[in-house]
Amino acid sequence: MPNNKYTVEILQLKTVQEIPGAWKGEQFRGLLHHLEYDGVEEIPEDDLKDMASMALSDFEKEEAVEKVLEFWLGDKLNKGQRKNLANEMQEDPLWVEYSDLSLHEELFHVGCMLYWTFPRNFPSPDIAKVVLKISSSHPDSKINLNTPSPSFLCRILKDGMDEFTIMNRLFDENLEGNSFPEAEHIIWQMEASTFDSGTNAVTITLYTSWNWVEDLKGAQEFESVAYADGQLN
Repeated sequence: MPNNKYTVEILQLKTVQEIPGAWKGEQFRGLLHHLEYDGVEEIPEDDLKDMASMALSDFEKEEAVEKVLEFWLGDKLNKGQRKNLANEMQEDPLWVEYSDLSLHEELFHVGCMLYWTFPRNFPSPDIAKVVLKISSSHPDSKINLNTPSPSFLCRILKDGMDEFTIMNRLFDENLEGNSFPEAEHIIWQMEASTFDSGTNAVTITLYTSWNWVEDLKGAQEFESVAYADGQLN
C-alpha cells in the first residue's frame, strides 16, 4: 500500500437540481435546431432556455423524451431503447436506476430538460454537490492532490462511509484493488482548487448521484488512506 494519509473535511453536502454549465446557450440552440425550430440564431441568450422548453412542450411527452435523448445521447441508445425510456423517465430517476452506469450523468441532464418543460410529469432532478477539503498528512500523498482522479475521489468518499454503503457493496473489489474504471461514471463532474503548499490541502467540488454519497450525511471530518488506480505495488 502507498503511504497515503489524508484528513478530509466536508465543507458542503447539499442537493442541487442541475450541474452548472451542463445546459447552456450552445446546448439549448442545438436542441432547438434538433426540434426544427425556426429562427434559432436570432433568439437572445437569456431567452434560450424558455424557448427550448416552449418548443419541446409542443410534443407529446413520450416524443419529447425521445427528442431530448436523440439530441443529448446521439447513437448511444437505439430507437427501441429510447422508446422504452419514454415511459420510464416519467416514473423513475434513471440517473440513479438505469442499468448502464456510464449513462447516468447524461440521463440526469436529459431529465433536467424534461422537468423544466413538464414539471408535473417528470421526477424532480436532484443530485449531490459535495465540497471537500483534503489535506495531505504524508509527503507521498501530495501527488493525488495535484491531479485528483475519479478513482482516488471514490476511495476518499468510501473512507467517510461505513462498509454497508452502496458503493462498498457493489464495488468492494475495485475499491480495494488497483483498477476502478467505474469511478469516472460515479464522479460526474469535478473541479479542484490549486494545491496549497502552505496547508498541503486542496478543495474539491464534485457532483454525483445521492445514491453514492447518502451515507456521508452527518459526517464532518474523517481520515482516509485513499489512492488512485495504479498506485498499488
